[in-house]
Amino acid sequence: MYRAALESEIARFENIPRALRSHPVLTRALASPRDADAVHQANLLLQQLAEETGVEALYMMDAGGATLAASNWHQPHSFIGQNYRFRPYFTDALQGSVGEFYGVGATTGIPGYFFGLHLGRETGAEGVLAAKITLLELELGWQPARDLVMVVDADQVIALASRAELKFQTLAALSPPARERLERTRQYTPMPLEPLALGRKGGQWSWQGQQYMVSEVPLPRLQWRLQLWWPSRPLYTGANLITAVAGVSLIAVVLLLLYWRQRRRYIQAQLKAKGELERKVMARTAALAASNHQLERQVQERIQAEARLRSMQHELIHINRLAALGQMAASVAHEVNQPLTALKNQSVNTLLLARRGHTTELEQSLQTMGRLVDRIARLSSQLKLFAATRRKTRGLARFDEALDNVLSWLAPRLEEQGIRLQRPAAAGLQLPMELHALEQVLANLLGNSIDALAGQPAACITLAAAPHRLCLCDNGPGIAPELLDKVTEPFFSTKQAGQGLGLGLAIVRDLVEASGGRLEIDSPPRGGARFTISWRDDEAPPH
Repeated sequence: MYRAALESEIARFENIPRALRSHPVLTRALASPRDADAVHQANLLLQQLAEETGVEALYMMDAGGATLAASNWHQPHSFIGQNYRFRPYFTDALQGSVGEFYGVGATTGIPGYFFGLHLGRETGAEGVLAAKITLLELELGWQPARDLVMVVDADQVIALASRAELKFQTLAALSPPARERLERTRQYTPMPLEPLALGRKGGQWSWQGQQYMVSEVPLPRLQWRLQLWWPSRPLYTGANLITAVAGVSLIAVVLLLLYWRQRRRYIQAQLKAKGELERKVMARTAALAASNHQLERQVQERIQAEARLRSMQHELIHINRLAALGQMAASVAHEVNQPLTALKNQSVNTLLLARRGHTTELEQSLQTMGRLVDRIARLSSQLKLFAATRRKTRGLARFDEALDNVLSWLAPRLEEQGIRLQRPAAAGLQLPMELHALEQVLANLLGNSIDALAGQPAACITLAAAPHRLCLCDNGPGIAPELLDKVTEPFFSTKQAGQGLGLGLAIVRDLVEASGGRLEIDSPPRGGARFTISWRDDEAPPH
């Protein structure tokens, strides 16, 4: 486990120099070491990569070992200008192989693992790209262990250890050639590299009065060996403990067998009771399923009855429209009679003028006949107001045109009752509803107000219109507050029997909602009734 952790920690950084060896920023700085901008860009690149990857330091050296760029260029212990040609990883990398080395930093004094990689074969300017990683966090992770964990190099120097006092000590005295080589490479400078006071008895090592057994596995990197020193005294204590535990365990097993026998009897009784309960639950579930099925059938019958009721309501609304159509036809016939008589007389005059050759008077007479025909067409167009049963009524219609068409056959009732109509100056104003639907809405609202104002002194109807809004007010008796929510229900009417079916406001509500609008009815504080229609302006109506 310790070996895998160590190898993984080193391996996850060794490919960083390989990924950077062909980077154009580094090759340009290596080829032009006197170019301050190129060197600065290399410093920034190495700093960014070191911060992102967690590397202790990234730096680039020329063929002589002088550091040209480094990730710590802005720090007090910067590698810039330092020469590391004495390090083995530099000479190995310059010769073409990957250099690896562990030692104390010559500049920072912080131990680390170094990688070196050759640069510049393509550009001609040679150098070495190096990376330094620290293994201090890995060593800190070893410290809670009761055992001693240490990494020993080929010279018997403890390079890494779980105890700080063991680090950079030796398991045996250094030979003169080894000490000379270490001083030349400054691998552990300025550490004293003193041998530990170790004792050996049988197959065990003793240190600071404690006996240890030693396990060792080789590490391929740098000819390291990973040693695990574990105290031997706890082994004997553990053996005695195991014997005691085994005896206690045997007694526990006998007790468990007795308990299991009693438990088995109890479980059998519980299973029997559970089976009885499940049978009762299944019977109850079957009864609930039958009740649920019956309830679903009743709900389906209720839905069908409501559908038939809605269909009958639509048919009655249509019948009311046709009845209103008959009433309107009588009014239109009366109004059409006069222009027809005038048209007949005008046609005789036109014939006489044509025989006498009076061209000017003949043209005027024909124009008069055209206006009479247009009046008859406007009057007859009202006959289809209540016959339409369209579902969607959203569109665009001019308010003044729709109001003029409705007043063409409601004007006699207004004059007869002496009702004053205040209409807005809304020339060219368009509302988001089809023309025939808007005419039908105006006809119903004006008709209701005319009926409500019967016998009222100074009767007045006020119309107000704006984009996406239409309002009609009268000064009649108004609507009682408790009836405001009921007046739009089909067949609800406050009129006397025989004066209406109570479908006018229901038709208005349906037409307004079919156009995407909303109808609001209230009684203002000054009296009378107010009908307000509003449409959302977030959706443009079709043209």
